Amino acid sequence: MKKTYAVLAIVAAAILVAYALLPDRSFSEEVFPLSEGVSLDKYDDRLDGGSSEASMELRDSSVDFSCTLGTDTSKFAWCGLLWNFDPQGEKNYRNWMFVDSLVFDIDVKGTDEILVKVWTFDPDVTDIEKAATFKLLLKEIPVKAGRQRIAIPMEQLYTPDFWYETAGVDPKFNKRHQETVARFEITPGWNQPRGKAFSVKVLSISASGVSNIYFGAVLFAFLILTIIAVGRSHKIHNDEEK
Repeated sequence: MKKTYAVLAIVAAAILVAYALLPDRSFSEEVFPLSEGVSLDKYDDRLDGGSSEASMELRDSSVDFSCTLGTDTSKFAWCGLLWNFDPQGEKNYRNWMFVDSLVFDIDVKGTDEILVKVWTFDPDVTDIEKAATFKLLLKEIPVKAGRQRIAIPMEQLYTPDFWYETAGVDPKFNKRHQETVARFEITPGWNQPRGKAFSVKVLSISASGVSNIYFGAVLFAFLILTIIAVGRSHKIHNDEEK
């Protein structure tokens, strides 16, 4: 019995040593600066008859975005920065399965809130020919004037009720599908005043996290060792009773 436990202890120690020697288990991907195959552009509502004005100046180490929403309150007004991770339409979406946070280094003026939007491919509802059917994950981020570093847990992003209505999707299709990210946006907050200019300078944005695969494998291995130890103990106990 003691020999069995000694062997199991040695195996357990070997598993822990192997786990410690495994490669880096962290995941990190840059949203900005831009990586190859990603496009970035600004947009506003002018093509739809609005009067909002958006501008963008892209540099290697930063992008300056500014916008003033149109003052005609009888019309919707919008503007934003849009990252397209699949500009060629080849379904080369980003795998953010292991992402647990979004980290921003930004400089803000003229607003106290921005919206972050992550658009994901949902095989149950997404028609790649219709941008609105990509599932929206949204988060309102309070900001202050000046440069700031902000980390947002991915679990805080949610699919708003209006997306289901706009996309014509049944609310029962509520799985996140975080592993297939097609687009990323920064837009003004819900209460951004009309006619007031605001700007966001992006110095860096990253999606980061830690993979739990290795840890899960270690837990499974220890579960097997525990089962073996308990089974061995019961066998010896039954033999002694006989």
